[in-house]
Amino acid sequence: MNRRSILRGTAVATAVMLSLTACITSSDDGDEPETESSGDATGATGEEPAEITGDLEVVSFYPEGSPDHERLTGLADEFESRHPGVTVTLTFGGGQDTPQIEARWRAGDPPEVNYGFMDAAAADGGPWVSGGQVMSLNDVMQEPLEGYDGTWEDAILPGVRPLISVGDEIYGAPESVTTLQFFYNAAIFEEQGIEPPQTFEDLVAAADTLKAAGIAPFTVTGTFLPYLQMYWDYLALRHIGLDGLQQAIAGETELATLPGAAEAAADLQRLVDGGYFLDGFRGVDFTSAQMSFFQGDAAMILMGSWLIGEMAAAIPADFQVGTFPFPTVDGGSGDQEGLFGGTNAQVVAQDSENTDAAVAWLRFIAEPENQNAYVEGTGGISAYTGIAAPEGFEDVTAMLEEGAAFAPSYMGILALSQEVQAAYQQPIAQLFFGEIDGEQMLTQMSDGLLAAAG
Repeated sequence: MNRRSILRGTAVATAVMLSLTACITSSDDGDEPETESSGDATGATGEEPAEITGDLEVVSFYPEGSPDHERLTGLADEFESRHPGVTVTLTFGGGQDTPQIEARWRAGDPPEVNYGFMDAAAADGGPWVSGGQVMSLNDVMQEPLEGYDGTWEDAILPGVRPLISVGDEIYGAPESVTTLQFFYNAAIFEEQGIEPPQTFEDLVAAADTLKAAGIAPFTVTGTFLPYLQMYWDYLALRHIGLDGLQQAIAGETELATLPGAAEAAADLQRLVDGGYFLDGFRGVDFTSAQMSFFQGDAAMILMGSWLIGEMAAAIPADFQVGTFPFPTVDGGSGDQEGLFGGTNAQVVAQDSENTDAAVAWLRFIAEPENQNAYVEGTGGISAYTGIAAPEGFEDVTAMLEEGAAFAPSYMGILALSQEVQAAYQQPIAQLFFGEIDGEQMLTQMSDGLLAAAG
């Protein structure tokens, strides 16, 4: 695989005012977008598709009652109407429920369609891929895809393809593209005379201004560790760089000895010691944390581009939100403009009961009508060619079309072993919770990653 340039934060460097009328067009009235029903299960032309029957379990990151869950329910209904012999069950597997899905994989009873379970940055794809538990999609990716020119693989944006592949083998089908950045309450920023921070010092100064005004600068959940991890990931990316951090996670080098590691840990401790996070965040789940942002209890949230679509039903009609990339750090030896992101790639469990229906579902999600409806209804970013980007993310799509790549969201940790996840995430949580300091966090993380690698 050719080495690809890393997608730069300049793609979203200008603060973008995203009004709900611009980004949320179909979730307020509960109507589901119409989809064409002329596609078949295989995408082959001139051939009668094989009949698909049986139960199909699809893991969803969207909690029941959310606009995205309603959208997905509509898609499931449409899929069942095309395939009357199939019954689709949506199972929540996001946030704190993720370990339950992993336990089912370990027990040999996985859902058919899942998120995660592959690490494109690892040479072997991570333990689930190397263990033969993730189904290869190579053959079906070479077939035509309804509504696109060429094969299914050709329809995927070039910059996305490395995120669903391990070597020359394709294991995932992209549902959408995500980026991680700060969202801010534009009204609060204007009232307090704050401009979107460009440097880490700007971010701290903005936090001090907000705190002095009685406004929590940041909201975050303390119950889902990957969301705490994002702060460390970005500081490490800025101070250390992607290559060094990936080598440390793989146990190939000692994290604590890398140039910039101590500075990244000190900056994270500075945010925690500043008292900038919403009171009580340790016991707040991710939905409540996001709600606190839209209710004006906190001015900023570091979150994925899915935020607007996920919370659409709860966002006040007059709320305006801006975005800015994680700021640069003065003197940092890492990547100052790199952007964490990735694809919500869906994989098929090799040991599941109905892999044929699972592949048909992945093809169905990729259809242009469904991709356009996703973008228009949620403000999310499509992973497919020819699908217009939502307002504010046009540059992201353009750069992915050119083959630029993201730094992997959550550093690819969620696809690695429980031992690696714990070694990386637990010290971060302990720092956030005031149990250890930055130096201790770095030592524990460094030692833990080396131990996890054996």
